[in-house]
Amino acid sequence: MTHIDGETRIVAILGDPIAQAKSPQLFNAFFERHGVNAALVPFHVPAANLGLVLDGLHGIANLAGVVVTVPHKLQATAYAARLSEAAQQTGAVNCLRREADGSWTGAMFDGAGFVKGLLGRAHVVRGKSALIVGTGGAGVAVAHALIDAGIASLDLFDSNATSLQRLTQALQGRGSGVVVGESAARARAGHDFVVNATPCGMRAGDPLPIDLGDAGPHAVIADLIMKPAQTRLLEEAEARGLATHPGRHLLESSVEEMVAFLGLLAQSQECSTAACKAEIESQ
Repeated sequence: MTHIDGETRIVAILGDPIAQAKSPQLFNAFFERHGVNAALVPFHVPAANLGLVLDGLHGIANLAGVVVTVPHKLQATAYAARLSEAAQQTGAVNCLRREADGSWTGAMFDGAGFVKGLLGRAHVVRGKSALIVGTGGAGVAVAHALIDAGIASLDLFDSNATSLQRLTQALQGRGSGVVVGESAARARAGHDFVVNATPCGMRAGDPLPIDLGDAGPHAVIADLIMKPAQTRLLEEAEARGLATHPGRHLLESSVEEMVAFLGLLAQSQECSTAACKAEIESQ
C-alpha cells in the first residue's frame, strides 16, 4: 500500500486477540502488487462488542467488507443477510462483503484455502485419512472441505462435547460415504493428516493440543494458527521427523479469492481458481 486517498476502499479485520493476524501484511502486499486502491486495517474487537462494531461498520460507504477471525467466525453469521454455500454448510464465515444497501453477504474460505494449500504442496487428499482437533469455525470449514476433496476417513475431537456431536452429525448427514468418527486428541498410525484447529499453541506455555506419540512416519502435521508461525505442535512434529504444514499456507491460498469476493479486483480479471469463481457465481 503506497498511499491512502479519498477513493481508498477499506477492509477491516476483526478478532480477539488481533496481534497474531497475518492478514494485514498479506492483503496490503496483494493490493500494492496488483494496483488495488484498498487497505486492510486490524481491529481488536471482544466478542461482546461484535454486533455493535458490525452495526457501525455497515454504514460506512467506502468499506468493502470485513475479514473475520478468531473467535468471531460462528457469531458473525447472525449478521449476514446472505450466506455462500460454504458458509451455510459450515455455519461460519471468515469474510463479510458490504452490499450497496449496507447489508452483509457472508462467505467462508478457510476450508477451501486449507485444501488448496495442501494440494499446492503436492499432498494427496483423496482416499486419505485425517484427524481434526477443534470443531469451531475453522475446524468445521476444514472438515467439510476435506470431504469435498475426497478424504476417505475423518476423525474428530473437541473438548466441547456438544460442538463435537453437532459436527459429527452434520458430516454423517452429508451422505458422502466418508467414514466420520469421534476420536481423542491423539494421532494414530493411520492418520495421513493431523490438523490442529484450536487456538491452543497461540500463547506461550500452552500445552500440546495433540499427542503425536503414535503418529505414522508419513503423517502431515498441520496447524491453523498463524502466530507463532512455528507452534509447539509443529516443533514437536519436526523433532519426530514428520512433515509440517503451518497456518500461513491457508491464508496465502485464500487471499485472491477473498479480494475477488469483496469486489476489489477488476471484473475483467479472472480468478485464479475454480473455488473463487464458484464463490462469486453463488452470490
